[in-house]
Amino acid sequence: MTYLSDRHRCEFAIPAVLMQRVAGVILEPGQKEGHAEVLECLDRACDEPFSDLPKAKADKLRNRVMALQGELLREYEDRPVITVFLMVVIWLRDALDDGTLTLIEGSDFDQAATCLIDRISEYDDLVDGAYNSGRKNATKLAQKLEMRGYYQGRAARKVAA
Repeated sequence: MTYLSDRHRCEFAIPAVLMQRVAGVILEPGQKEGHAEVLECLDRACDEPFSDLPKAKADKLRNRVMALQGELLREYEDRPVITVFLMVVIWLRDALDDGTLTLIEGSDFDQAATCLIDRISEYDDLVDGAYNSGRKNATKLAQKLEMRGYYQGRAARKVAA
């Protein structure tokens, strides 16, 4: 297996952890078919970057990512979930487009993200009204992550593109 630094492991977990927080609000396990499975996929995707580490080290890194997630999303707690979801999806899409992240087709995170994106497309009227806010907040999210040492150089890549 390729060596991964603690920072890289956290970078791999951050998208799933952010999406998991939003999915916990959007999805209704036991109420709608497939929702429990999506949440299970996200659980596995959140743990995958740490699965080969000793428990103590894995727990330390998971806690770091969860603290970061709380910090990043704290200011959005009173915002409509569609705005937060769009922020995360737009940030993820931009990171995939500029090569910052690569999504492994068929992975737990790929399956969960696809389901969530399909689910939100049922509400095009809400998406249209919240898209500009989601875009603005996605830019802020990317800046906050880079200021904390994650996804370094992404802003420079965007300028060069």
